[in-house]
Amino acid sequence: MYAWLRQHKVVLSCGFFLVISTGLAVLNARAPSRPDPAGALLLEAMLPLQLGATVVGRGVEQVWDQYFDLRSVRRENDTLRQQVGALEQRVQQLVEMDLANQRLQRLLDLQAHIEAPTVAARIVGRSPGLWADRLVLDKGTQNGMRKDSAVLMPAGVVGRIVFTTAHTARVMLASDPSSGIDAFVQRTRERGIVVGTGNGRARLKYVPKGANVRVGDVLLASGQEGIFPKGHPLGSVFRIGTMGGEMFEDVEVRLNVEFAKLEEVLVTTGGPQYAQQ
Repeated sequence: MYAWLRQHKVVLSCGFFLVISTGLAVLNARAPSRPDPAGALLLEAMLPLQLGATVVGRGVEQVWDQYFDLRSVRRENDTLRQQVGALEQRVQQLVEMDLANQRLQRLLDLQAHIEAPTVAARIVGRSPGLWADRLVLDKGTQNGMRKDSAVLMPAGVVGRIVFTTAHTARVMLASDPSSGIDAFVQRTRERGIVVGTGNGRARLKYVPKGANVRVGDVLLASGQEGIFPKGHPLGSVFRIGTMGGEMFEDVEVRLNVEFAKLEEVLVTTGGPQYAQQ
């Protein structure tokens, strides 16, 4: 019996206090003005429990409020993160627009110095390889593109058009091994042919041994083939060597244009047109 009472002491204690509280409430309801020593004693005994319950209740209420506050803060953080992401994307778009405007402005400046009619075109395809360096433009014969039209950048010669359709054009770059551009050394007027060797490099061929050519000399298009405007930059001398038994210097050229970074170019319309000078 004692073991059973110990096992259920919590339930029995709660039941006892519940019965006492109920009885006192009934007595107080029947005689609310009559002194009740037992009730006063019970109220005193229950005071710590009521205070504890009040503290616990307030703590639960605070935890509950904090939970909802945290959820609200989390939602606000998610919203702010989305807004920051959208703003960063917009900033990147504005940066790209500004860079595009700068490139187009440079093309317009170049256009003002070229006598022939020109049109700007975007690069929409590339076909680099060991034996061919080519680009595809988004303009074709309907825009005045013709075979052997010059393709230019402010930095230098890009190449020439070798094939066209109504709405596209294929460009052979100056670095293509099949390319050959009549050129001269700006400092000494020595003449030669700039022939591509791939990978953005070229050679100045047919320069006689002993010619006055130095590393760093600037090479310009001569305009003799009637394709490229005379004086438009091509590149600079990178290295000079001698080929045993040959009549000519081995002149390596670094082309000015970084072909891998091109996005827009300027094209002369109507095909070859520059008179030989």
